[in-house]
Formats: sequence, C-alpha cells, structure tokens
Amino acid sequence: MKSAKHLVIPFIILVLLGVAALVFYVVDKRMKEPEVTSTGAPVDILYISPVDIASVNVFHRDGNLNVKVVKTTSTNGSSVYSYLGDDKTGDSYSQVVMDEFVASLTSFVGCVPVKENANLAEYGLDNPAFKVTVTKTDGTAGTVCIGNLSADSTKCYVCAQGSSAVYLVSESKHRFASKTAKDMIDARVLNVSLSDISSVRFVRKSDNTELLANCIYDKENDSFSFKFTEPFETGSSAYFDRLIEYICRLEANEYEDVSFDNLSKFGLSSPEITITLKTKDYRDLTLSFSSVMNGFYYGRLNSSGKIFKVIAEKLESIESPVLVLINEYVFYDTCDNIDSIDCVSPDRRFTMKFDVAKGKTISDDGSSVTLDGRNAKVSSNMGRSYAAMLYESIFCINIGGIDAGATIGSSAVPVTTITIYDRNHSSVVYAFYKRNDDSYYVCRNGQYTKFYVYGRELYNDGGTNTYDYGLWPAYEILTKAITEQINGVYDIPEKQ
Repeated sequence: MKSAKHLVIPFIILVLLGVAALVFYVVDKRMKEPEVTSTGAPVDILYISPVDIASVNVFHRDGNLNVKVVKTTSTNGSSVYSYLGDDKTGDSYSQVVMDEFVASLTSFVGCVPVKENANLAEYGLDNPAFKVTVTKTDGTAGTVCIGNLSADSTKCYVCAQGSSAVYLVSESKHRFASKTAKDMIDARVLNVSLSDISSVRFVRKSDNTELLANCIYDKENDSFSFKFTEPFETGSSAYFDRLIEYICRLEANEYEDVSFDNLSKFGLSSPEITITLKTKDYRDLTLSFSSVMNGFYYGRLNSSGKIFKVIAEKLESIESPVLVLINEYVFYDTCDNIDSIDCVSPDRRFTMKFDVAKGKTISDDGSSVTLDGRNAKVSSNMGRSYAAMLYESIFCINIGGIDAGATIGSSAVPVTTITIYDRNHSSVVYAFYKRNDDSYYVCRNGQYTKFYVYGRELYNDGGTNTYDYGLWPAYEILTKAITEQINGVYDIPEKQ
C-alpha cells in the first residue's frame, strides 16, 4: 500500500501537466489563428476593368522594393506590358507573366469577410507584406493591403487601405504580389522557327565531337530533317531532330545572376557543349551549356545576358553518343523510289529490278520485283515477303561505328559493292572493304564515308527469323524461295 501511495502523486502531476499543455496549445492556436467572426456575404473590395488599367505597383515591405508593371494598348487593340520596377535589369520580360500579374492583382472579388473592426496587427495588416496600388487611365487609384497567410496557407488576409475590415482571399494574391523582376523575365531563351534555320553546328568537348548539319525544311508538309555535312555525310536521327526542335523554342526553368564566380561555378567559363544555329538571314545564335549539375544544365545565349538553367531531362539527348544522333543506316530509301540494285562480291552477283507505284510496297498486288529476271514475289505462309527481306538487308545496313582517321589502300578490293539506281536514272555506289575480321569500311562513290559496319550486316544467317538476315544470306534464301516455292509460297525449314 505504501508503494501505491507513492505512485499516486506523480500520476496526478502528469495529468495536470497534460491539461496545462492542452490549454496552452488551444490558447496559442487561437492567438496564431484569428477567428473568422463575420458571416457576411462575399465582398468585392477592388475590381478594375482591363480597359481602365494603367499600371499595377506592389510595394514590398521586406526590401523596401517597388514592383511596377505598366499597361498600354497597341494600335491593334492588344495589351502591351512594360516592367518598370526598382529592380529592372536589361532582360526581356514575359508578356504572359506580366499579364497574369496584372489580371490577378486588379481583381479582389468574392472576398470572404473575417472581421469588421479588426485589430490589423493580428492579421499582419498593420504593416502589410505587400501594398497593391492599381492606377486607372483617368489617374485615380485604389490600394489593397496583403497580410499573413492563413494557417493552412490556402488563403491570405487582405484589407482596403484605410479600412479595418479584414477579408480572406486565395493565397494566389499573396503569391503574385511577391513576384519581383527575376520572376517576370521571359522564360523563352530562344523562339526560332525551324523554317528559318539554315544550319546547326554541335560541339561537345568530352568526346571531341563537332558536327555540322544543314536543315532541310519541307514547307509543303511542314516537316524538317537535318543532313550532316561535317565530319561525314549522313542523315540525322529522331533524337537529334527533337533536340534541335527543343533548342529552337528553349525555355529556362530559372535564371542566375552573371558574375565571374557564377560563370565558373556553373561551368560556363569553359562550356562543355555549344550549339550554334545559323539562320537564313545570316544570324548566329550560339547556346553554351555546362555539363549536368544537380539535375540541371546551365547555359547562356551568345555569351551574354543572365545564366539560365534547364532541367536535364529536357535536353536528354545532348550528351548521347554520335551514333545515336545520326541516322542508324549507311543509306536508306523506299522501294517506290528505286529502279534497280546491283550487288557484286568476288564470287557472286545479282540484280533486283522494281516497279512499285508511289506510296506502295513490294508486297502490294500491283508491284513487280524480279531477281536476275525471275519473279521474286514469294512469301512465307505468314505473308513475309522474301524480296522485302532482301531489300531491307540492303537498305537497312546499320552503321557500326566511326573511324575517321582510317585509310583504305589503293590496292584494296571490296568484299561487296552495291550500286543503286533510282527512278531518275541516277546511281550511287557503296563499296565495303575489310577493316578486320568482323568489320568493313564503307565508301560512297569512291570516297571513304568514315563509317564502318559489322560483318553480320553482310553475312548473318537469321535462320527462321527473317528480320535478322545479312545481305548475302538473304539473297540465298530468296533464290531458294523462288526455286522451291509452291504457288508463290515458301517456308524456311527449321534447322535440325
């Protein structure tokens, strides 16, 4: 019993401490969260028609800063905004952001009454964080004070200047009022149409890459592609196309001030990547980028202006290997553009001829294709065309790699020569010379392309997988299919 009595007093003390803590929490909460005592209908404390707005000025208590946007009307009746705040710099400011800023801070409608004769200090309105003054075209003005955010940060307290009536409005008013010059800088780093681009130079230090490509714009179809001219000639990949398309309309996520320290800090005193767009009116637009830093690329345009930062994912292919940026095939064309193909090796040769209408394929009923004069329209039971298989093995030869410094001896003999004749009777010759036991240099019309291909592109036997054949095994299968077909059908036997 004696030990039990000793436990009663500590227990009572714990209960009293708990009650005291609860009382303190309730009192403290009430002190921090002013009660809404009014039940009146929503009130419009300020609304200015867009046609009557001349300017919006926000005074920031912290920093003693005036943020000012002036509105004028162009000859065609559209609104034009100018930034004239104390912190104005030489940057270009976004018409869209300034329009949103003005629209938000000239409309305080549907405000929820909190208290008629309030102690403004309770709501942060005795010395408000922001004073919004809207001036009309006739010179008259109205001012709204913005104080604290509500406890849940979804609303903020406001009042008309000179009034003690307090209201709640959306926190967006507080957010827009807090904007300064840096928040209104035009996010567009570039806004160039691809139809205006003449060429692109892409330079990357990490792997000594330097590529030059001409832009080919198809006005009729509003489409584009790029043709690399240095250090080799080939088409671009979809990855390169998307990268340049994004660069042409590049938007910054944020900006950083320019200083010697920041140029070094953000890797721009010696940029990792440089992309230069040359326009048809002879302008050079050069974007310099750092390597990825904390999930961002930092950059500058024409080595001037603020440092911008872009989320790395938006420029995902900027550090891709060169083989990803260029077309994957040594050459490619559709069969409706081809008249014939001659393929020659030291021990065999063949000629394919085509008569395929525009937009049609080898398998279509009206198409004609022959191999050495024999009808080559033979398919498997699954409908796979063996002539199409051979065509693909020729026109889908993958580039294996780049070997820019290699030379091909004058006495070298090609292991395979492919001559392609188009419908306009023009021809191009591709020759393949041994590089090592598993790769071959590629020449185009007698000039080394600086590319090589792997042996499988010429010699792989795909078995029953008709999408995995090299050129010569595909030729042998088509020859066998023509010889052994029954009513135009032949199936490759399973290997035992």
